[in-house]
Amino acid sequence: VIPDTRPYSLFNNTSIMINTTPPSVALIGCGPSGMFFLHALAIRRAKLEEEGNVEGLAALPVVTCFERSSGPGGVWRSDRFSGDAKSTNMYKALWTNGPKEAMEFFDHTYQEHFGCAMPMFLPRECVLSYLLARCTKNNPNFFDNVKFNTGVESVKHDTKLEKFIIKLFDKTESSFDNCIWAAGLNGKPKIPSSIDAVLTSGGFQGKIMHSSQTDSNFDQDVRGKNVMMIGDGYSAEDLALQAIKLGVESVEIVTRAAEGAASETTAWPMDKVDVNENYIPTGVTDDGRGIVLSKVELDHDQDKYVEIPGRQITLDDIDTIIYCTGYEPNFGMLDGNLRPAFDTKLKDEIPKDSWKMSTNPMSKDLGEIPLNDIWPELTFVQQDMYRGRLISVPSMFFIFEDCDVPLFNIDINAWRTLAQVTGDLPLPPPEEMRRFNMETLLHAMHDPIFRYLSDGNYKKHWTMTIGDDHWSEDMSSRPMKGMIRNYWDLQYRIIARDALDSGYPLEIGTYKKLNKKGKALVSFGVIDECARTELDEDSPDASWRTFRDCNPSKCHSIFTGTKAVPLKCHWMDLESCETIDIIDQTAGEENCSARSYHCVQTMTKSVVSKLRLGRA
Repeated sequence: VIPDTRPYSLFNNTSIMINTTPPSVALIGCGPSGMFFLHALAIRRAKLEEEGNVEGLAALPVVTCFERSSGPGGVWRSDRFSGDAKSTNMYKALWTNGPKEAMEFFDHTYQEHFGCAMPMFLPRECVLSYLLARCTKNNPNFFDNVKFNTGVESVKHDTKLEKFIIKLFDKTESSFDNCIWAAGLNGKPKIPSSIDAVLTSGGFQGKIMHSSQTDSNFDQDVRGKNVMMIGDGYSAEDLALQAIKLGVESVEIVTRAAEGAASETTAWPMDKVDVNENYIPTGVTDDGRGIVLSKVELDHDQDKYVEIPGRQITLDDIDTIIYCTGYEPNFGMLDGNLRPAFDTKLKDEIPKDSWKMSTNPMSKDLGEIPLNDIWPELTFVQQDMYRGRLISVPSMFFIFEDCDVPLFNIDINAWRTLAQVTGDLPLPPPEEMRRFNMETLLHAMHDPIFRYLSDGNYKKHWTMTIGDDHWSEDMSSRPMKGMIRNYWDLQYRIIARDALDSGYPLEIGTYKKLNKKGKALVSFGVIDECARTELDEDSPDASWRTFRDCNPSKCHSIFTGTKAVPLKCHWMDLESCETIDIIDQTAGEENCSARSYHCVQTMTKSVVSKLRLGRA
């Protein structure tokens, strides 16, 4: 995994001394980002060894990977930092919220890993085992050189030496030519201080926790109890379903924006979930058990939510409160000048007067809306970064997801970073980097959904103009599905460009147009969205149906053609996350037909041969 600095012996046992000094790299983190970078490096090394490319091998970076926990996997490990309230773990029973088909890899298919067809959604531990097996299948010792149980205290850049000084918790220091931050965007819990102050000062008598801290006593914290969840994203969605499965009395989801997955869900099992849209907690009742909620609206001019006077409700007898308010990256070890400016608006050089939005399904109702300051919903454009590297210090790299398909996206970004470190993807002048960023951003702004999420002025006009009876409020309407498809298409086209530029061994199309595989990935995103919005609270199966019980047959592997299979039983009735317990083995094996087997063999040969050419 980590390049050997010894002389290479490739032909007839003849030792060949290499004079070239390869770049040294400090890789911080061995979650998916760090794992995938090491994996990309291993593939590059194997290809060069097969070719006998001594010069190429000598130019590969010498990587030292630091990981604070005891093993690889990052937040996908439920036991990463047991009891550490400042760190994050996935809880053991977590399931994915997106189709597995969007995170399958070219060199290790699900069919190869599981041996049978699998459901559209997977438990956390199945994903973790898949990720680890992908890295170790050709090298059982893949992780041997990673420095586990080794925390990085600080990272500084010496401009005179052009070196990074890495200081560990044990106070030892080392210098490197390049630094890659791969510690993940979910580095620490994000808890709104204003709400936390309300609950604390108000004397709430129940238990309060963040979603990352729900593992140890979740059963006793929710069984037979009234639970309030703050936030409506994927954590709230999954934990609400987990709580129902465990016998919760009721779940109250409180959300100010009402734009998350839980707010999109149109029905919940046993009707045990209420979503309180456009509310925030503003008080605690005298008995310490009730939570006062105030109705809020977005003040577009101030860009913040404000309370609406006289609009309050009270949730009585709340036993447990769970912050489902997300996470934020932990850049604490990085010196100030090495930290990217996350969560900042883009103001500079935006052509507000000259740019015009192209005609789209919302044009008739909204007309022409001038550009405002932009706060990109997706992070593929940051004003101080160029394709994952800091513009001011270009030897500082970042690998993380910058769209809605995290693992696949991270894998391509890891290849992109490797191409940058090795010089295969050259560094343009700063003005060219900023031009590239602006062109990418303005291209994305033609998409109505992306612009709604990124441009406050556009969102303001949309909110004030579009009524509840408009087709855009119906996620199942044909024009809305079309807009959702275009939004996914935008993301995958940006990913496709990075894949091509980085030499990634799988093509899904280009920046202009996706190919068949790329279009299939787009369709999986649309299917996932519809799985939530097409739930019917008046349906005979409403007492048990979840979005994970949707018809999975339209999702298939873009590598083997294997279709996803239904769960072995209703998701609510599953008691185990083991593979053997979540699928009907007979159905899974039948789905892996002879045709699929032939497809696997053909795809494997194709990938191997095209890896030699640098493309699949």
